[in-house]
Order: sequence, then C-alpha cells, then structure tokens
Amino acid sequence: MNSFNGKVLQRNLSKVFPNKLAASIAEGTLLIMLGAFAALLHSWLRVPLHLPGRQGLIFMAIIIVGKSLSEFRFASSLSCLSAAGILWINFLGFHDIFMPLNYLILGFVLDVLFLLPLKKPFIFIISLFGGLAWMVLPLLKLIEMQLTGIPEGAFATGLLYPFATHFLFGFCGVLLGFSMVRIFQKEK
Repeated sequence: MNSFNGKVLQRNLSKVFPNKLAASIAEGTLLIMLGAFAALLHSWLRVPLHLPGRQGLIFMAIIIVGKSLSEFRFASSLSCLSAAGILWINFLGFHDIFMPLNYLILGFVLDVLFLLPLKKPFIFIISLFGGLAWMVLPLLKLIEMQLTGIPEGAFATGLLYPFATHFLFGFCGVLLGFSMVRIFQKEK
C-alpha cells in the first residue's frame, strides 16, 4: 500500500494476519463457487454430441482458472469437492452414481500433477497435465464398469476413442483457461 507521497508503507505483523485470514476465506469461497459453477454448466450444456469428454473443455478451463489464481496448494481439489457436492445432491439429472467420487479424484490427481517439481513450467506442460487429469475419468469409469457390471455408454465405440477425446478436451480446456489467465494478467 502506498502513502500519499508515493512511498510504500511499512506493515507490521499484527495488521497482516487478519488481512491474510480474510483473503484466504475469500479465496476459498471463490474456489468453491468456481467448482459449483463448473458443475452447473456441465449439467446445463448437456448436448448429445456423442463426444466423450467434451465437457472437459469448459470444466477444466474453469478449474484451471481457479488453480492459477489461487495460492492454495490443493485449489483444484477444493473446486472439485464443491462440484462433487453439487453432483451428489443429484438435482441436476445425472444418473452416474460414481460421478461425485470421480470428480473428487480428478481434483486430487490434478493437484498432484501440479506438485511435480518443474523449474519453469510452460503452457504446453500445464496443458498436458490437464489432459492427463481429465483422462482419469474414463479410466475410473472403466474400473467402475468392471467392478459393478453396469455398462458405460462412452465405451460403445471401443477403449481408445474415449481416452483420446478426454485427453484432447482436457488439454484444450486447460490451454484455454491458462491462456485466459495469462491474457488477463498481461492486461492488468
């Protein structure tokens, strides 16, 4: 914060703590709202295109915007926890009972991938991480299908197609979200 003469004011520890707490609460609330918004958009934009993973474009863009703007280490997990809570209530018309669990695992995997030590990650590596994280969803559905015997419609065309489309849409979603954050930061 600057004083009227343009010099930076010195802060003391007693004033920083309440501001940091309020900022952390606001940041957590924003991440929760982004996750809920992503789940609501996922339900509103259900158009039968027969492209498995197409929702990853918007969902991953929203989650990565929150992850990029947050200082929380597990920001994606918090957003996906919120999305899973919205999906668990089941007023949106989803019929997959494992969907909330899958989104929780997705957030955790995304955060773990971002914990990998990279000196200066560039947008391609970050997008690869997003594609890999979104590709976890068909893997989980395949495991659930084998354990429960409930057939999954995404695998009607084979195994490669759902994995490839999930990776592609996750990659493009993270690329879109991270590009929006970078453009906004350059404008600022």
